[in-house]
Amino acid sequence: MMHSSITLYLIYLHLNLGPLIIDLYKQAFAEALLISTTCRFTESHHPGYSTVGNPHVPLDDDCALRAFIVEMAGYIAPAASKLNWTELSQSAFQMNQCSNASISNNTTTKLAKPFKTTPDIKQTTCYSRIFVHDFQGNDMFDGTFDRPKKTIQAALSLTRVLRVTHGNEKTLCITIRGGTYYLGTNATTTSSQIGAIALTANDSNLVIENYQDERVVLSGGTLLQLQWSIHTKTAAGSTIMKAQIPSFVNLDQFNELYIDDGRAIVAKYPNGDPATHGLYAKDPGFSYDSQSWVAPIFNPSTDIHVDKPYRNGTEFPNYQLGIGGGASVFNPPRNFWSTASPPAGSNYGVPQGFTVKNGALPHIKNWSKPTTGFVHALHAGYWGSWVFEIASVDSTKNTIMFGRGGFQEARGSHSGGAFYVANIFEELDSPNEWFLDKDTRTLYFMPNETMPQVFVASQIPCLISISGSNDEDSANNILIQGLIFTQTSNTYMRDYMVPSGGDWAVHRGGTIYLTNTKTITITHNLFTQLGSNGIALIDYNDASSITLNEFVWLADSAIILVGSTNGIDGFTVTSQPMNTLIESNLIHETGIYIKQSSPVLISVSRSISVIGNLMFNMPRAAININDGFYGNHTIGWNVIFNTVRETSDHGPINSWDRQPFLTDAVQQGIPSLWQHTSYIHHNALFNNYRSVWPIDHDDGSCFYEDSYNFLVYGGKKNYLGHSKTDHHEIYVYADANQAGFG
Repeated sequence: MMHSSITLYLIYLHLNLGPLIIDLYKQAFAEALLISTTCRFTESHHPGYSTVGNPHVPLDDDCALRAFIVEMAGYIAPAASKLNWTELSQSAFQMNQCSNASISNNTTTKLAKPFKTTPDIKQTTCYSRIFVHDFQGNDMFDGTFDRPKKTIQAALSLTRVLRVTHGNEKTLCITIRGGTYYLGTNATTTSSQIGAIALTANDSNLVIENYQDERVVLSGGTLLQLQWSIHTKTAAGSTIMKAQIPSFVNLDQFNELYIDDGRAIVAKYPNGDPATHGLYAKDPGFSYDSQSWVAPIFNPSTDIHVDKPYRNGTEFPNYQLGIGGGASVFNPPRNFWSTASPPAGSNYGVPQGFTVKNGALPHIKNWSKPTTGFVHALHAGYWGSWVFEIASVDSTKNTIMFGRGGFQEARGSHSGGAFYVANIFEELDSPNEWFLDKDTRTLYFMPNETMPQVFVASQIPCLISISGSNDEDSANNILIQGLIFTQTSNTYMRDYMVPSGGDWAVHRGGTIYLTNTKTITITHNLFTQLGSNGIALIDYNDASSITLNEFVWLADSAIILVGSTNGIDGFTVTSQPMNTLIESNLIHETGIYIKQSSPVLISVSRSISVIGNLMFNMPRAAININDGFYGNHTIGWNVIFNTVRETSDHGPINSWDRQPFLTDAVQQGIPSLWQHTSYIHHNALFNNYRSVWPIDHDDGSCFYEDSYNFLVYGGKKNYLGHSKTDHHEIYVYADANQAGFG
């Protein structure tokens, strides 16, 4: 079956890519088919465990298909990134499980090179250039190369002075010399929507960039200079160290500790690094030993139902939502799932607490202050995850009651799934774990064999914000390139909102935050070790370009596009992201804390293009289209694998359409409840781990044209929607996953 599919796909390549590259694919397939006999799958170790390969498929076929997807990753990669994308894909696909010769013949076995921001960056043309240098600079200097400013904020202030003289139409550049800039130190804002570098419409025509090939790091933390002493020796022979935190550190924002450029592990049980131990791993760092869950107390919301206009020909004809009541946990206090009878599920509510089995939390009787702790738990259907504050503990009954939380996904449930507890001092028993006692300003840390050299305390979640006043007074023509963004505070206990009728709740903030902008370009940057979303495009943002960036080790999503409407009316308002290009980005290791997350979220947005990106290693879909608002999206030439590793009932690309909106998507100037067709084409989708359908057109999805995709494992989902066409597709082992076509 697989070999005939390959023949068909070669025909498809010939028709759509041209005969000149067919030899490349013939060679790739020939080499891939040699990778066969040593591929082995591991037995299940816990209820949620799954492997990178498909145990229902012959081993030689599975390894060959993996090798082909690796080749596709190299094919779509920018020239300077081809080797890196190929090697990272090999590692993520665990190609060491497969036989060795053809891999070593085809690509080098060296480790992938670290991300470098310089290739392909074009020199910008600047009317005036202000230099910044952390070590040699002084904010009293004039900003020339020999007399640079010390801080980016001082350079920004100088650009504003220059605009008084030279006008707003000139392009000014802030060029940053190599070094680490701790923007969290003495920060004046801790908002996730106002950055340490806060740009407005008056800062239009601006470039913020690194100097040549110098490594510029923007940190959301503050560097800690600590005096360590031994707190105690453990029975296992490890050492817990302690140090006093200086008074200038904001303890409320110190919720992430970064050590030697990595993320330390807040004390937790079961042990395991949330970044590398998830439900996809043999040792998941989660427990399945809950015994029962305390049912929600439902608080009725005010139901809003719009009877007219309504949408014919769908299971979801009416606009509706609940306001207040149970929806009050969200900001604003509204939720599609908070009506008395949502059309695709039940009224939103989350458990009040849970009881674990005897011995499931072996240290619970020793917890001296459990209210510092959090419970991270999967939704009962594994459609997302929650985080709750711990309100109280009854150790005699093994019961934990929850405080604030549970708003990190929109649907709710009477019970939960796998869980872990975190931020409890008595659980500090594993290398690289830490705990902060805010009452005494004491940091506790258990080192590995050696102490880290660098400790950074998170202080802010947002590093750069670009915010116009409104869509008519937008911030325009701003370029951000060549920078490394890292070490921000986490935001999973900040406000979340429900943007539409999909399953998602979302935190509308990010490391870079955009609202009321036009022609913003974010390119050749690295987003790594972040506590929140990477880039948040909120409400009106027109013609944004996000290209050639890498996103890795993110707590939440990489790129979120979230608009808003006036209820059902999306016709008279323009408060949505539109005409956005997301191209040639490398996105992996996302959703460390939040499992209802994706490399790309599209919600209440218009005409979004996601082109030529490599995405792998995430807990849920790679691309989630949360609703049917407007449409005209293009998802093409992406390579996606290792999705849905910790959730269920999903695929690499997912869509919903449960809530109609008025727009003029079909005919300009004429409001309608129907959307423009969206296009999903020429993607290579490897549907492994817990993923079910390569393209999951879920509840009510309408108006999609899917074509020329290479779809490995699983069939096609078309649930309760209409006006979808599917042509020139290659399905390989469509019956290998549990649901097939539906």
